[in-house]
Amino acid sequence: MVILVWWLMREPALFPPNPEVPLPPSPSLLEEFYNSAVCTDGPPCSKIGSDLLAMGGSAVDAAIGALFCNGLVNSQSMGLGGGFIMTMYMKGKPYSLIARETAPAAAHLRMFSGDQQQSRTGGLAIGVPGELRGYYEAWKRFGKLEWAKLVEPTVKLCGEGYVLSQPQYESLLFRPSISEDPVFSQMFVDPETKQFYRKGTVIKPKKICDTLRTIMIEGGNAIHNGSLTTLIAEDIEALGGLVSKEDLNNYKADWMDPVSITLKGGEKVYSAPPPGSGPLVTYILSILDGYNMSKPTDLDEEILTVHRMLEAFKFAFARRTELADPKFVNISQLVHNLTSSQYAMKTRLRINDTRTYNEPNYYGAVFYNQEDHGTAHISVLSKDGDAVSVTSTINLYFGAGVTSPGTGIILNSVMDDFSIPGVVNYFQLPPSPNNFMEPGKRPLSSACPTIVVGADGEVKLVVGASGGTKITTVVAWVIMRHLWFGEDVKQAVDASRIHHQLAPMEVSYEYGVLQQVIAGLEKLGHKTNRYKERGSVVCAIAKNGSIIFGNADFRKGGAVFGL
Repeated sequence: MVILVWWLMREPALFPPNPEVPLPPSPSLLEEFYNSAVCTDGPPCSKIGSDLLAMGGSAVDAAIGALFCNGLVNSQSMGLGGGFIMTMYMKGKPYSLIARETAPAAAHLRMFSGDQQQSRTGGLAIGVPGELRGYYEAWKRFGKLEWAKLVEPTVKLCGEGYVLSQPQYESLLFRPSISEDPVFSQMFVDPETKQFYRKGTVIKPKKICDTLRTIMIEGGNAIHNGSLTTLIAEDIEALGGLVSKEDLNNYKADWMDPVSITLKGGEKVYSAPPPGSGPLVTYILSILDGYNMSKPTDLDEEILTVHRMLEAFKFAFARRTELADPKFVNISQLVHNLTSSQYAMKTRLRINDTRTYNEPNYYGAVFYNQEDHGTAHISVLSKDGDAVSVTSTINLYFGAGVTSPGTGIILNSVMDDFSIPGVVNYFQLPPSPNNFMEPGKRPLSSACPTIVVGADGEVKLVVGASGGTKITTVVAWVIMRHLWFGEDVKQAVDASRIHHQLAPMEVSYEYGVLQQVIAGLEKLGHKTNRYKERGSVVCAIAKNGSIIFGNADFRKGGAVFGL
């Protein structure tokens, strides 16, 4: 009996067990170019972006063309029904464009109190989309090619059909209920078997093809002040949603200054301002920059390095609870602190190299008692040295799980990114009062598209990621490994990842982190949990001298094309 009780109560063994030697390199390629590069997680989209550069297009033209494409082939992650955050470095100057979705005018704080699931699925989960208006705003300022040329390649691909990828097929299995929606059913369900089409099937989504043709002809106002506006608003109303025609009319994408820091090596790091999470990336890097980090040379050094990274992650996520849409909450002092080397130094002094702490208040977390899977990232570097890093999302896989039948547009579930009093969201984050819902407000986003520029003013790294709350830590992780450990972008992207978001109070890590490192972290008091899902997915482009290197994360697939 005693043996039986022990057997039932024991910790389940990890399978396969954590490795004790480093994993071999992934099958992804380290691509090399001499003029330009485009990285996406949708292979045809990288080529479309690169072709637009070859036609004389700007980095912004290439990014928009690739985004249109990715919204088609990776519609589980992003598209016209969502929003994005973009960081640009154009002619030596940094810019940020916030085209994140907003809460509709009729939204109110208690609208999900009775049923939290309504913030994730169905009409009430839908916020005012900003994707197309954001594309148009970026193109008007930095585009070189005619608008129609940016949309035309995706219209052609849509008409011919695209190949259903393994990641998209897995996303369908993750959310089988979408088969009840007529547009999803036409796109993804085999009428003979009543099952989802398998990987490799050619998908021809007729409705969205028609919508793309309309956008190609009408321009970037088609959804907000054009022939599609009333149609979308009526479709959302029929779904029980709150987004109105007036909400669509009134939506604006906002130009803002990126947040930035200067590292000891002279590099400038530019990232997305709130409601993006760029300040957390700059804070993490500022904390760790003070350690004069380099690639660990033995096990003890590796454990200490990872421990310090995790502590920086924890302090950053404690501050995350205070970030918000700056139009609604005054966070100027907070952003100043998160980009201040002095503030980072004070934080560094609170990191204990011999132990961790399992009390959120040690890190200064402010929780008010209470994650986006559907995200994609694109990185572009053009021959004239301009760069674009853009993260786009519809929040959860396939957004709210519903579409606009008249347009074929998959609608976002961004309302779940607002904090709801007393409720933990999909990504296990307790609510923060600063992120409570208000009409017209943008919820906090984990997106942090980032560009690193050398002391000479030349772009060194264009990086960003998808993967919900893991986005912030992996962007910092890849930057650290590339700049400080001397790894090329493939090595930095391949490296098995660690993550901590303070709540839950545990280290999340993926298969490949050495067992010796995990054991060392546990001796320091860290609770650990190996996650099974894909986690975060990175697209990175780096320039070293005259050579441009690019890598699309093996965790999802993708491609880098260039000249």
